[in-house]
Amino acid sequence: MLDIVRVRIFYQTDPVGTIPGGIDTFIRGIIKAAPDDIEISVVGLTMDPEVRPVGRWSRCKIANRNVSFFPVGHYRNPRGRSRIPLVLQLTVGIAKYFRTCASGCDVLEFHRVEPAILFLRDHRPKNAFIHQNMDVIKNSLSDIRWKTMPWLYFWMERMTLPSINSVFGVRANAIEAYQRKYPALADRFRFIPTWMDPDVFFPATDIARERLRESLGSQLGIRAGERVVISVGRLDSQKNPLLLVEGFALVARNLPDLRLIIVGDGVLRNQIQARIAKLCLGDRVILTGLRPPHEVADLLRFSDCFVLTSAYEGMPMCVLEALGCGIPVVTTRVGEVERIVKPGINGEILSEATPESLKDSLERCLAHAASYRGDACLASVSDFVPNKVLQPVYEQYRRLGHLHSAQKS
Repeated sequence: MLDIVRVRIFYQTDPVGTIPGGIDTFIRGIIKAAPDDIEISVVGLTMDPEVRPVGRWSRCKIANRNVSFFPVGHYRNPRGRSRIPLVLQLTVGIAKYFRTCASGCDVLEFHRVEPAILFLRDHRPKNAFIHQNMDVIKNSLSDIRWKTMPWLYFWMERMTLPSINSVFGVRANAIEAYQRKYPALADRFRFIPTWMDPDVFFPATDIARERLRESLGSQLGIRAGERVVISVGRLDSQKNPLLLVEGFALVARNLPDLRLIIVGDGVLRNQIQARIAKLCLGDRVILTGLRPPHEVADLLRFSDCFVLTSAYEGMPMCVLEALGCGIPVVTTRVGEVERIVKPGINGEILSEATPESLKDSLERCLAHAASYRGDACLASVSDFVPNKVLQPVYEQYRRLGHLHSAQKS
């Protein structure tokens, strides 16, 4: 009989909702790939209060895995920025339902430090993930609200991190920075890459791609023979979508057969629409809004090139997913993209974050798309799949579960 380790994840997510965030995808991946001896539950925010009501446990399914979900609040504005930060809504909600949120698990896991402040007196083992080097608070393009009170955020880090047994980070320089900042805790920090789900993000055969071209092209108004550039992500300042539109406008002057698909939603949608209109790109750019993963995968397979224009990142899953679908990537030099995007082989990396640099890189990628796509893309992500990447995480869950058993005995 298996010794079951019960892990509870605290994050402002709905595990079965369509949320435009890499951390949400990350958490769903952990749940989906978990071995049978790891039982995962989630405390978060619901996107559908009627189906998954606040203050009650709901049973959800991700692929073939069941997961218990306890919403402590709900998304009031899934398309944009909430007046009250989501992490604050989550933390206040946990405090309100603390007894229910805290009971029935062996390991506590946090993907933001703020909720962990409520569990300082809880001696159960804790794991955490760092998805960004939080020095990014100092970046003028940061959309993290703590940039107005960085001292308070870093105080919470100093309070919570000593109580956390292990910390995984998806950006190597973030792990190194935390090890320097907290030398007494250095051995608790460990780098782990992100991944893509090969069950969802895989290349299309030539015949399947032609069928996608016919079906999706008809839906989106894209004519036969037109080439397609795609970007997927939240429409906020971190992702810098205005750079995407401005760079595309420069390319589009010379390539009348080129179209741009932007998948996602967020606070900058109105600004993006205004910029598209100002640049006279209304018939060249398509904003699809939020799409579930399987539809995103079809749009990627349908496209010729993926573009990421972020100002800062950890290890962006959208880049791995695009490469997993066999299409080349053009990206700003952010986070861990250099691990997987190889200029001249499966994509291009901008020399600087300007429309002109994006134009040059995108034109090079499109000119060599036939040699960049396919095997060159797939080879770069072959090791970035859940059954390889996540094994250290599940092993750590087991170690922490055993530690909890020892504490009880």
